Amino acid sequence: MKVLVYDNVEKDAGGVCLKKLTELLVENNIEYFVLHDQDLSQDFVADAIFTIGGDGTILWLVEFANRTQIPLIGINMGKLGFLSEFELHDIEDAVQLLKNGELKIDKRDTLKITFNGQVNHSLNDAYIQRIYQKEVGCMTTDIIVNVDGILAEKFKGDGAIICTATGSTAYSLSAGGPILAPMVNAFTVAPIAAHALNKRPIVCSSDSVFEFEIAGKTHCGLFVDGRFIAEIKIGDKVVVEKAEKQTVFLRRTSFNFYKRLTEKLKDNR
Repeated sequence: MKVLVYDNVEKDAGGVCLKKLTELLVENNIEYFVLHDQDLSQDFVADAIFTIGGDGTILWLVEFANRTQIPLIGINMGKLGFLSEFELHDIEDAVQLLKNGELKIDKRDTLKITFNGQVNHSLNDAYIQRIYQKEVGCMTTDIIVNVDGILAEKFKGDGAIICTATGSTAYSLSAGGPILAPMVNAFTVAPIAAHALNKRPIVCSSDSVFEFEIAGKTHCGLFVDGRFIAEIKIGDKVVVEKAEKQTVFLRRTSFNFYKRLTEKLKDNR
């Protein structure tokens, strides 16, 4: 058995978690390779990828994991850890369960975002958000949304989010979008701060093809899982559809989405 390990050094201060994990892997005769950012363009063959960090660490590895189809095992060192399966104190369980083949596969739909010939993949969401331009002075933008070539929506506001079922608990939720269970084959399109009372999120089939066009006076930014990708100018179009491959996780057999939802997203004030 061989695994890859990616350690977010900003979350894992002093490499404490990395040291503990690699020691356990050696004790269990599991071969490992520590991934660095410069390795992510390469192709690997492995049984799993241990990620040490928060949800952002997992999202950073989505492009790599989706391409190689290596399952992710998240060890949470962040604040929320909604996507991660294990906490720091669970590392021994994570290694033992993997070794014994007692983790179950959890496949998640992933977005494919195409703009100006560039393709990106997203586990959570992609969003278009206005960029304030002093010379224009316009506080909103107009976005046209076509679904399968048919006009579905046009609204004025700060932008638009398209998310997977996995991403429905992220930015889209904050923008008023619905929560979708992971097994639901749907994507949600939600306006960001729409300048109208009747503009609400819409839920569409994940088999649809979505096209977003900027029709307002201001330029926008294209963001994929929170990362800025490119500036979008008036008349530009962004195409979003379901990726050919799903992103794969390994989880405990007792994993329950609804239990995690109530535990992780409860009011922590």
